[in-house]
Amino acid sequence: MKLSKYLTLVILLVSLVILSGCSAQQLSADEVQKFANPITENMLLAMNEDDYPRFSRDFDEQMKTSLNEAQYKNTIGPIKAKIGSYLSKEFISTENKDGYTVVLYKARFSQEPGDVIVRSVFSDKNGKKYISGFWLDSPKLRSN
Repeated sequence: MKLSKYLTLVILLVSLVILSGCSAQQLSADEVQKFANPITENMLLAMNEDDYPRFSRDFDEQMKTSLNEAQYKNTIGPIKAKIGSYLSKEFISTENKDGYTVVLYKARFSQEPGDVIVRSVFSDKNGKKYISGFWLDSPKLRSN
């Protein structure tokens, strides 16, 4: 009986060490920005140029299905009509959530006097970073 309790305790401790090692592998904000900044910048500049192949080049498979070229054209046109062209962005923060890396930026657009919040969500497959989600939010986008 004591051996069984001892063995259970050892297995529990080993499991905790393994799990704590996984959480210790979270990337720093600087490491996240090294991949997130250029990918997000590419997407925003591609929006300015209405270049869907460039815009979607870093999408994961689910994102390619969710935002195909036809849906992109129906979505981006009305967004650009409200907030204009992308001008610049500034990194705000990053967090890991449910296996994804969520990165927030404060961006400037030509027809939006307020900040546009850009949210890029990244996944990792075999060491390559992919866009798994992308949202824009601003006062003008929330208004009718």
